[in-house]
Amino acid sequence: MLCISRLYERCSPRVLARTRLKGSLADGAPGSSPLRRLLDESSTFGEAAESAEPELRWATQPYASRPQRRASSTDTHVEPRDTTVLLFPGQGSQQVGMGRRLRDIPAAKQLYDLASNVVGWDVARVCTEGPEEELLQRCQTAVFVTSLAALERVRDERPAAVERVRAVAGFSLGEIAALVFADALPLERALRLVELRAAAMRAAAAARPGGMLTVWLAPDARLPLAMQRARDHAAERGVDAPVCQVANYLFPACKVLAGDDEALRFLEARGGEFGLRRCARVRVEGAFHTPLMAQAEAALREALRSVELRAPRVRVWCCAEARAYADAAHVRRGLARHVTRAVRWEQTLQALYARPRGAHFPLTLTLGPGGALRSTLRQVNARAWDASLQIDV
Repeated sequence: MLCISRLYERCSPRVLARTRLKGSLADGAPGSSPLRRLLDESSTFGEAAESAEPELRWATQPYASRPQRRASSTDTHVEPRDTTVLLFPGQGSQQVGMGRRLRDIPAAKQLYDLASNVVGWDVARVCTEGPEEELLQRCQTAVFVTSLAALERVRDERPAAVERVRAVAGFSLGEIAALVFADALPLERALRLVELRAAAMRAAAAARPGGMLTVWLAPDARLPLAMQRARDHAAERGVDAPVCQVANYLFPACKVLAGDDEALRFLEARGGEFGLRRCARVRVEGAFHTPLMAQAEAALREALRSVELRAPRVRVWCCAEARAYADAAHVRRGLARHVTRAVRWEQTLQALYARPRGAHFPLTLTLGPGGALRSTLRQVNARAWDASLQIDV
């Protein structure tokens, strides 16, 4: 089994230096061709594989070698309670101080160092010390790295649990970490992709401001009508082709909506008329997982053309479709599309944990900062939650 330390030792400073971004994408304001600017200002994915020296390529993963067949959490010959499911969090779970509990784990520290060399800024410092505004700007990379570092804690304390992983899923951004674990996407390429993804989403948000709103629903809530009225209100206020739709399906009584600010303000003010018990703004930069992120989807699709992907070695659930990825081509499509499609997390969990009455459940480990994923699991499947643990970071 490969590990972070062995991967780190195989990467020379020259290779690490070559992977740094050529320019900052944080200023991706819209222009005549924002997509082209994003791609031009980022280092090309091809650079990482230019070296003719095989030992200097990021050709191996810090995780288990690929088996002959893809394992499933529902294999009939495997006792479910002897298997493990990993859940990776997404953007929004970040908090200043995350990663402090991982500093004494050598492999986790090496992972932070490796990531810092790739992206060109101190990932560990931003995670553990902040400040909060900087962490917010860099949260996608910070959460991605911290989630994988949490996995190194599991490997250190519960190695058998990692060997028994049969299925993984990630919430939005977390899906990229899940694919890295499953050997479908090389770690270095994933880091560069996460940086580009964050920049592309910022650029799309700057081109058309929007937001996200968590809503808690009464049993008789009329959410479709509420969203339609919100769109009508925004149109009356001059918004062209207004957007207001479900962006995240969390659990039956809770959804995250996303769209134009004018529409969201309508729901904040009048949601009670439609059975919305409570509304709370999500602290993000734009209307993620809606058509307003079309520019970001285009940037990711273009970048992914030069990324070599592999079929996942374990079952990885596509959270936009609530089904497992079938092959590398499916992964390529999914990674680009998931920024404009709703996160069907509730449906993904229902499919992942569907079992006959009386059947045992696997050990589920929720990785990375925050406890939202485990709390959501409790709302969707209490028996799966009973067999779950949060890995503190």
